Amino acid sequence: MMQFRNIIGVAGGAVFLAASAFAGISVKTVSPVPVEQDCPLSGEVDAGYASNYTCRGIVASHSLTEGDGIIPASVDLNYKLDDCNSVVGAASCTFLISGHHMAGERDFSFHNETDFLFGWKNRDGLLKNLSTTLGWNLIHGGLLGNFARYDYNATWMSDEDVYRRNTHSVIQEFYLTLDYGLPGNWFAGVAMSYAFQGMTGWWFRPHVGYQAAICSDADFVLSAGMSATSSYFDNKSLFMSNGSQAWWLKAELPVKLGAKNLSLVPFVSFNWAGEGALKANRGSDRGDKPYKNFGVVAGAGLVYFF
Repeated sequence: MMQFRNIIGVAGGAVFLAASAFAGISVKTVSPVPVEQDCPLSGEVDAGYASNYTCRGIVASHSLTEGDGIIPASVDLNYKLDDCNSVVGAASCTFLISGHHMAGERDFSFHNETDFLFGWKNRDGLLKNLSTTLGWNLIHGGLLGNFARYDYNATWMSDEDVYRRNTHSVIQEFYLTLDYGLPGNWFAGVAMSYAFQGMTGWWFRPHVGYQAAICSDADFVLSAGMSATSSYFDNKSLFMSNGSQAWWLKAELPVKLGAKNLSLVPFVSFNWAGEGALKANRGSDRGDKPYKNFGVVAGAGLVYFF
């Protein structure tokens, strides 16, 4: 009789476990070991110094911004949704070490440049080693902001030829960037943007580069690129025209510092004005040109990754 009761007890326990499983009731027999998960949020914080203000490869002259040096600072964020997709956002400000008056004219301001970006990024989902980012960009101040605020007809900065186009120095764009990792430490990409507020038209910025490790704590990065516009400027104007705006060759030397996730990135770039920007220099009626036909820009930045 005792043996029969034991068999009944064991069978009843088995039936209870099976019923619990079918009913969706979890039966914990062993406490699970917690699994550490990576934080989906990552990014970087940058701050530094550059010898000249540049906008998409165009180097502003000393007379255009009443100075030369700038202090750039930015924050880039990446929130990972899955293995291929993430939401990205960035905010940056370029502080001009200058008088903040365009070409010395008291009535025309040259504001610090502020950028906000928000978008969606896909990595390896469309094509292996390809990163695709699609998003929105708001720009206030800087050279593009001045294009939006002021209109230039015939000659550079004469009272009869410059008037306010818009109240604010604001441009909004939709952008698409493609970055592709090539074999042998090579990389290439292109950034395309379409402005729909302040100015309307296209910017294209293709680039190609090479990165090599010097040692465990330092790399060497060499890249070349250009910028061009389409339907952005009025070709009837004697000021800037569409086409190539700038060409550049840039060398960087990222070096890991003693602090964790902190790097110092010195750089130097050689910039040539394109035909579109050179048109503004040729159309100037004064000795000072708005852009440098050829400019060397050097500087360094601190980058903290998290």
